[in-house]
Amino acid sequence: MRTHRQLSRVTVVAFAAVLAAFAAAPVSAAAPKAVEIVSPMTFAPPGEFNFGTFEASGPAVDAGLICEAGDVNDTGIILAGGQSRSGKIQIPVYKTFTCPDGELFIRIQVHLDLETFTETFSWVVLGGTGAYANVRGHGDGFSFSEDPNVGNVNVYSGVLIG
Repeated sequence: MRTHRQLSRVTVVAFAAVLAAFAAAPVSAAAPKAVEIVSPMTFAPPGEFNFGTFEASGPAVDAGLICEAGDVNDTGIILAGGQSRSGKIQIPVYKTFTCPDGELFIRIQVHLDLETFTETFSWVVLGGTGAYANVRGHGDGFSFSEDPNVGNVNVYSGVLIG
């Protein structure tokens, strides 16, 4: 029968072995992969959300962090308000990018300049489902429109990590 002192030594040795195993384990952080996304959006009638498609390219597509093409839907738009005397409005927009094997949830922070009617934005991945459940990422972008009554095109540039 083991004594209390012997059990304590066994516990300490086992704990030290577990710590050594964790210390020896390689740290593997996924490297960020560049991505470019072009998304033509159609403006929906009041009370409905904008919708469109997207095409993605770059190393993030090659790594399976996003599919090459799919659908995108706005799921929330908040008119956050203007910046005092700046002529700019902030508009958070929540989007769902749908691929055959999952979805990515992205928030863009639109910076609309009322003097020049130019639109730039920053974006961040909020989460995902399916093949994209562990994808993270961020970047910047801009929008342009040939007919602002119909829709615009969002152009994203950044990185995805997974």
